[in-house]
Amino acid sequence: MFGRVFNSVDPVVSLVMASRARKQRAEKWLRYYHDQQSDETLRLIGQKWSKPEAFRLFQVNIVKKTINKRANLYRLAPRRIFTGLDQEAGDALYRAMNADVVLKRASRLVKLLKTGALQVGWSATGPTLHVVTPNVLDAIAPDPEFPNRLIITHNAEREIDRTFSDWTATTYQRRDYRGAPLAISGNPGNVNPYGVLPFVALFDRHPDDCFFLPGGDDLIEAQEAINVALTNLWRAVELQAHGQAWATGLPAGEAVRIGPERAITLPDGGKFGFAAPNAPISDILEAIQFVMRQTAAANDLSADVFDLDRASESGAAKHVEQIDLKEARLDDIALWRTFEARLWNVIKAVVNTHRPGTIPADATMTVDFAELQENVSETERLTNARTRIELGAWSPVDLLRAENPDGFPTREDALAELMKRKAETETLRPTPAVAVPAPVEPVAADTDTQENDDDHAAE
Repeated sequence: MFGRVFNSVDPVVSLVMASRARKQRAEKWLRYYHDQQSDETLRLIGQKWSKPEAFRLFQVNIVKKTINKRANLYRLAPRRIFTGLDQEAGDALYRAMNADVVLKRASRLVKLLKTGALQVGWSATGPTLHVVTPNVLDAIAPDPEFPNRLIITHNAEREIDRTFSDWTATTYQRRDYRGAPLAISGNPGNVNPYGVLPFVALFDRHPDDCFFLPGGDDLIEAQEAINVALTNLWRAVELQAHGQAWATGLPAGEAVRIGPERAITLPDGGKFGFAAPNAPISDILEAIQFVMRQTAAANDLSADVFDLDRASESGAAKHVEQIDLKEARLDDIALWRTFEARLWNVIKAVVNTHRPGTIPADATMTVDFAELQENVSETERLTNARTRIELGAWSPVDLLRAENPDGFPTREDALAELMKRKAETETLRPTPAVAVPAPVEPVAADTDTQENDDDHAAE
C-alpha cells in the first residue's frame, strides 16, 4: 500500500521506494563497521540451529580494521593553500566546519560503501559539513560526478513521520512520507538559494556511468564467515570443555552421582571413566585464520595484519604492504584532490550566499596531502637520506621532494622552498658577539731600570 501511494504521487519518490534493497544493504554494512553484527550473526545461526539463542555471540571486527587501514588519506590532516584569500581566514573556515574530521570519516565510509556525498549547509554559527551515506541517498545522475537531483531520506520511528529532502540546482523541496510537498518557512517558492547542488559526490573509484558503485561484498562475506565460525568455536568449547563421565554394568538410564567426595560402587565387570573431549578447536582456528589472511591480502594489506604478534610479520611482507598501500593511495589522492576542489566551489557558493563577499569569487584552494611514511625509524630514514646526499646521488632538492612530492611537484618548487628556508635560517641565526678587548692596566715603572736608562742616556 505504501509503495502504491508513492507511485501515484511522484516518480522521484517512487525511485526512493524502489531503492530499498540497496539502502538496506548499505545499512547492514554500516552496522558491521560500527560493531553491530550480533543480530545478523544470530540470524545466520538460526538458519542451521533451532535454538540460536543458546549460542554465545562475539565478534572480531575485520571490516573496521581493513577499512581504516586502507582509507589512510586523511590519517594526517592535509595542508590547504589558499590563493586570493587570507591563509588564516581559509584555515579558520575549514576548522569551523570540522572539515578534517568529517573528511576522514567520509574517506572511510566511501571505502566501505563505494559511494557517498558531502553536504555543505549553514547553521547559526556558520557553514557545516556532513557525510551522506547510500542508506539514505538517492540520485538522478546521467553524469554520476555531477548529479542533477539528490534526494535524502530522513528516517523516523514511525513511517508516517519520515520525510525527504529533494534538491536540484535551482529547487529545494521538503516532502512528507507520501511524497507530497511540505511548506518551508521563509521559502514559499521552494528555491535553492545557492544556485548549485550543495553536495559533492564521492566515489571509491572513477564511477564511469554508475552513481552507486558495486563491490566490497567479499569483505562482508568474510566477516560473516568469521562470526559464524567464532560462534561455533565457542559453542564447542562450552560443550566439550570437560570430559563426559561414563559407566558400564549399570541399568540403562541410571545416573551415576560423581564427585571427589563420593565412592562409586560398580557391579562385577562394571567399568567407569571419562570420555576425553574431541572438539576440533585447532581446525576451526586454522580455518578462521585462513579467512582473515586471505581477506587482508585481497585488500592490499599484509597477511599478518590481524595477528596480535606483529613480530611474526617479515620485513619483506611489510615492504610489500607499503608498496600496495602506496599504489592505492596514489589513486585516492587523484580522486580526493578533485573532490576537495569541488567542495571548495560549493563552500564558496554557500558562504557567499549567507555572507556576501566573504570569499572572493576568484579565490582558489589547493590541497597537499601528507605523505605515507615508510615503515622505518626516523633515524634510519635520515641516515639513508644523508648517505645519498654525501654520495652525490641526491641533492637537498631531491630530499625535499622525497619528503613531500605532493607539495613540491617540480624541482623548481623544491629549490624555491629551500632558498626561502635558507634565508629564514640566516635571518634567525644569532649575531655573533664581538670580542671587546679587556682594558689594559697601567704598569708602574721599575725604579732601578729607569735609573739605568737615565745613566745610559747621560753617557
